[in-house]
Amino acid sequence: MWVSDQIQTFNRTAILELAAGRVPAVRLESFASAAECESFMRALLTDAGRTQSIEQVTRLGISQYEQGLCASKSNYFEMARQFNAAFVEIFQHSFSPLERFLGELRGVEFEADVMREPDCGAYFAGNGKLRNGFSPIHVDFAAQDSQGWAVADAVAQLAWNFYLRIPSQGGDLLLWDKLWSAEDDRYQVKDSYYYHQDVVADSRMLRVPVTQGDVVLINSRNFHAVDHSEDRLAYGSFISVMGDGSLGLWS
Repeated sequence: MWVSDQIQTFNRTAILELAAGRVPAVRLESFASAAECESFMRALLTDAGRTQSIEQVTRLGISQYEQGLCASKSNYFEMARQFNAAFVEIFQHSFSPLERFLGELRGVEFEADVMREPDCGAYFAGNGKLRNGFSPIHVDFAAQDSQGWAVADAVAQLAWNFYLRIPSQGGDLLLWDKLWSAEDDRYQVKDSYYYHQDVVADSRMLRVPVTQGDVVLINSRNFHAVDHSEDRLAYGSFISVMGDGSLGLWS
């Protein structure tokens, strides 16, 4: 349960509290300038390969769920090698938000790197998400569905999003003070990834406005959604918090 409804400033203690489910979100302000946002957005929209699993989101990159769980581990890691190489070129046209964010995590004394899978190599880490519409209530938690993958061994899972383009209206992040547990799956809508509103009927909700150039971290095991928006563009990944306290980034 949250001990406060306040969004926390980026620091080591706040991130540990987020992983424990005690605070709703952590904000890293002014992660990038407006000019950096524009240059990276142009490079991303021009050169990134697109995949899509739901109608409302065009993914600029790949997903462990779509290209891995819905296909195969070998398919995901083959695509990860291809997309990791492609994103190196994208970063050369602007800057690497991934490396900058890893630097921020290391700057507050976390051991942090891109996640690796034994015998398979590095995960892909860092998707762009171009959103038109809304994202219904859902969770992202690899222990829920990824047995046999290294990411399922995490003790907690976070997500970070770097906001590149914000709609004039809407696009807020909606968070509920409820961490997923297996019994909640009775509320899951059949043949989908999202949940009926009843799953959070007794939980408090926090609306988090987003700002261009900021990064917001959440505990992705918390039920969350995104308000309706047009042309909202963000970039980020999941963060596996391992038992030894190290952090592994992946998408």
